[in-house]
Amino acid sequence: MSNRYLSIQPSNGNASHSYRNGRPVVSFTIAEQEAMLLPRTVRVSGRFHAYETSARGPVAGDRLSMDSKIGLWSMIDQVVLKSATSKATIEHLRHANRFYSSYFGVINDEKSLINQYGETGLSLPSISGQRTSVIKEGTGANSNEFCIHIPTGLLLGSGAINLSGETGCGGLTMDIHLAPDSAVLFDKDGDATTNGLTGAFYELTELKLTCELNEPQGALPTAPLEYNSFTGYYSTINSTNAVLNFSLGLSRVSSVFLNFIPSKYLNNLDYNSLQTIIPVDKSGEIADLSQVVMTKGGARYPLDYNIDTSFKTVGNKKQIDPQVIRNFMNAVMPFNKLSHTLVSPVNTNKNWSSTDVGVLEGGLNWGVGVAYDILGSDGADFSREAWGVQMDLDLQDDNPVSAYVFVKHKNTLVFGGGGQVQVIS
Repeated sequence: MSNRYLSIQPSNGNASHSYRNGRPVVSFTIAEQEAMLLPRTVRVSGRFHAYETSARGPVAGDRLSMDSKIGLWSMIDQVVLKSATSKATIEHLRHANRFYSSYFGVINDEKSLINQYGETGLSLPSISGQRTSVIKEGTGANSNEFCIHIPTGLLLGSGAINLSGETGCGGLTMDIHLAPDSAVLFDKDGDATTNGLTGAFYELTELKLTCELNEPQGALPTAPLEYNSFTGYYSTINSTNAVLNFSLGLSRVSSVFLNFIPSKYLNNLDYNSLQTIIPVDKSGEIADLSQVVMTKGGARYPLDYNIDTSFKTVGNKKQIDPQVIRNFMNAVMPFNKLSHTLVSPVNTNKNWSSTDVGVLEGGLNWGVGVAYDILGSDGADFSREAWGVQMDLDLQDDNPVSAYVFVKHKNTLVFGGGGQVQVIS
């Protein structure tokens, strides 16, 4: 048994990649071979550049910013993993950067984002610090180098992936869809037009993928591979009684969580499109949440009671209800497995308005969620019944709020001959 390492350039060219210049997809292919891919070793590295205008000059002002909590991961809009031979999709993570905004905030603390991910993923839980060390240094010859893992269910799993064309998936292709410039960059002062930032954009150069392969002696294992997967959904809410329902068609759901942002903030250089804040009304005031009900097929599940928040009993209460926050964290990662987290009273309170630009420790870390399984069983069966949530909010004017729903569930990858694969959910 031996291990070896691969360094792979994008299969669709190694020139610069950017949404602005019409190269918004980066594709890497790990060819079929008699080896096992160790998914946790997959890394994407390169150089990051940010510019205020098409002239590509150095960033001179102190306004252009990007999300400080997730850094380079803010540029990933979608991740598609598929068989290199049959082109069958194995996993498709939509709204990836919105998912990372909640995921990284729950499973990491300030030290992680400053040290480990600050070096590898250019994150830093401070907008001013991140703007100085990344945005203003990410131009020209002073571009920032990065080396990041791509969190998806398959690539976070511990099971090795059979790359054989006869007994495995027939190689693996990873397509990374880049997010629009206006979803990644923003003006901290909230007026990109006046400040001359309407042409701001980013680009990536010198990209490559590295990974580790294992070559066992004898025949490669052909047993089905079980892994977690994340599926993203999108909807909007715009009333005091917000109701969301989705037919998931999934039989092994572990948890569901949601994060929110006013719809007008999305793809808008005046706002950070990756905020995970409490819904706000048209004036920017917080639309307080007073009740949450999770349902399955219209009935309360898994909690057979309504969650009445502290705001419902004591109006205008500044702190966030702890049960809502704990349930949200438990849905992202089982609470008993959290050894450190960025979530704190500093970034879950109500001492802000409109946006979280002034909130310390990486901005707001707020969401709603519920866990159906924290012990490793098969979770809840939503293959025949709809998943739903009902929330009582103080949204009394016309200000649509976007809701991103992320479902964590178990999949089984079954291999066939000639790189054929089947995903059983």
